[in-house]
This record gives sequence, C-alpha cells and structure tokens, in this order.
Amino acid sequence: MKTSITATEYLLIKAMTNSEWDNGDFAIIHITEDWKQTQKKRLEAVKIVENDYDLKWLNYADTNVEFFRFSEEKYPEVKQWLSESSRIFIELEKEDLKKMLQPENNLNCYQMQVFKSGNAIYNAFGKHTSEEFWTEEFSLWELIK
Repeated sequence: MKTSITATEYLLIKAMTNSEWDNGDFAIIHITEDWKQTQKKRLEAVKIVENDYDLKWLNYADTNVEFFRFSEEKYPEVKQWLSESSRIFIELEKEDLKKMLQPENNLNCYQMQVFKSGNAIYNAFGKHTSEEFWTEEFSLWELIK
C-alpha cells in the first residue's frame, strides 16, 4: 500500500466511533465508475430538496466502505498519513485489505448520508451493540470528477 497524489480507486479517510471499548480509526472507500455514477444520481436527488430546511440529509444503504483500527504491526504508516491529512488516495491490493485490523464489533447497516451541500459521510453500526462508526465528512463533488 502506498499514497498517491492522483485519484485512485481507494480513498483512505479518518473515522471515529462512539464505542467506549472499540476503535474505528480510519476507513477505506472503494471508488469505482459505478460508484461515481450512483453518487451523481444522489447529488441530483439532494438538489431537489435543497430548499427544504427541515431535511438534513438523504440516507442510502451503501457498503463501499470498510472500517479499520490502527496497528503498530500492520501498516503503521497509516496513522502518520492521517495525522498529516484527513483523507488521501492510496494504491493497494485486495490482499492489503485482508491484513488490516477491523473493529472488534461486527458491523452492519452500512449507510451513506448525503447532505444538501453535496458532502457525505459513511457510517455503520455494531450488530450487537448499536455503537456507531463513521467517517469524516467528504465532498462527493470532488470524488466524482
């Protein structure tokens, strides 16, 4: 795994959790051409409701994200990268994902919340704990270019 100054299929982004015992330090978003087309449709949908001040966001089921914990043994550089920038494109192999430490929680109910600004977050919940894991907010407009 290495960082990239140009857009790739994988965006490394800071993540958080409200768990008192588990960690969700970062996430990796898989950005495919299909994903970009889906986001364009979502941005069109959010434009329709942009003047509805009671509506905060549109919520979509979306599993193109995985949450992970920092590790001193496996890819310790990730912690350093995210201390310098809250999100960065990376190049990686599928095998790299299998080596990373996932949260102790078994996560489900993966969602993307799309805000009227065109920004979004991913979140997921612990299957048995309902603890929430979420990414930092990011711009869909920037990612669909």
